[in-house]
Amino acid sequence: MKILLSALALSVGLAVAGPFAAAQVTSPTVTITQQGTGNTAAAEQYDFDPGAIPFIHIQQTGTDNHVGGPGGTTAGVIQHGSITGAEATVTQSGTGNNAGIVQADIGPHIPTVSIAQTGNANSAMVRQEESGGADVIVNQNGTGNATDVTQSASDTRIRVTQTGTGNGATIVDQGTALFSGPSVVQNGDGNTVSATAIDNNFSDHTITQTGLRNHATTNQYSVSTSTLAITQTGADNQADITQTGIGQSAAINQNGNGNLASITQIGVNEILIGNSALITQVGNNNSATLRQVGDGFASTISQIGAGNYANVYQH
Repeated sequence: MKILLSALALSVGLAVAGPFAAAQVTSPTVTITQQGTGNTAAAEQYDFDPGAIPFIHIQQTGTDNHVGGPGGTTAGVIQHGSITGAEATVTQSGTGNNAGIVQADIGPHIPTVSIAQTGNANSAMVRQEESGGADVIVNQNGTGNATDVTQSASDTRIRVTQTGTGNGATIVDQGTALFSGPSVVQNGDGNTVSATAIDNNFSDHTITQTGLRNHATTNQYSVSTSTLAITQTGADNQADITQTGIGQSAAINQNGNGNLASITQIGVNEILIGNSALITQVGNNNSATLRQVGDGFASTISQIGAGNYANVYQH
């Protein structure tokens, strides 16, 4: 078993757990706690004994933050090769922020990633590969915001919550996930989301944005059962949905200002259950385009006030 650790830290703990004398199983644990000014940290764990559950907890409070080594972005927190799951938690508080976390070959139990950032330049990155039941939670609060999650061949639940200023969020999920997020909630200022799911058995996207620049694009490709919903409330709006596969369904709800929505659904002619879509826009520049090609069809567009325009195409 090879365990690599490197960190600027006030405390680092390594623990060995296993109450059974006969075959003692190690549980590698890294704990880093830093309080103020230069902050930065890095941890790497690798190829664990069967039954070992690796934990990394990093907590930083104040000024330059990072979780990668000096300067960050990132290569902070890496876990690899645990058949019984892994857990990594990063908490940062104020100023530079930026984090990391890569997990690979973790499972079959849930590898958990949780990043919470609170103030200033924010940023976060999660990569998981070949990790069963992967669970990702990112929570950002104010200023720079941004999230980037890439997963491959993982059964995943992803949630991202961003609250103020730069916003962002890019999620790509590829593989045979039984359940795949995202569920993204953004609140104010720059807003924008892009989410893609490819070759999933079940993929469910829920995206909610509330204020100013809005924007959302989600794509689901080759998804057996798929649903999607986008809700945006105020300012420059825009939403795009693309779905291919068997199940499908979709919804866009926008409330006020720039509006513009587009849904494209393409069935596979295997079973006549695909398609269905809904666009509702309430005020200002409106516009809508809805395209459906193949299988069950069904459409609803409702626009109430200002620019209006709609286009539906079924085939």
